[in-house]
Amino acid sequence: MHPQQAYHLCQEHLYRYVRIMTADGRSYDGFIAELDDQCVTLAIPICDCDPESSGESSYEADYRQVQFFHRRFRRRRIPLGIIASLFLLPFFFR
Repeated sequence: MHPQQAYHLCQEHLYRYVRIMTADGRSYDGFIAELDDQCVTLAIPICDCDPESSGESSYEADYRQVQFFHRRFRRRRIPLGIIASLFLLPFFFR
């Protein structure tokens, strides 16, 4: 995909959840957070919702009715020149 085509496609889907496939075969899922002439920045969600990682026992985690987990994001800059394709993905909140 030409970088100018990738720019316009990313601009159309700004702030949406997408999958970007690169020319070298890698794929990245995330929200398009920023866009400039050279790169697109994805905000990739990281879920810290594993009860074992928070120090709770599984019994305590299962006992509670409602659990609140913080959703964090990791940023990844991808050059527009290596984008092979871009797909819209559904994003479900937990």
